[in-house]
Amino acid sequence: MYAALKGLGKEARLEMLPYEAHGYRARKSLLHVLWEQEQWLDKYLLSDSRTEGE
Repeated sequence: MYAALKGLGKEARLEMLPYEAHGYRARKSLLHVLWEQEQWLDKYLLSDSRTEGE
């Protein structure tokens, strides 16, 4: 997915977590992934809807 997006010139970020394979198992890794998802949602979904109503 990352390579495809970058190849299309889209904004993409690859986050590699230490000691993790394809799926995340460590609690710290899961919390980090949830934080990353929340940041993405805030940036790409909530930021526009917050400024539209003002």
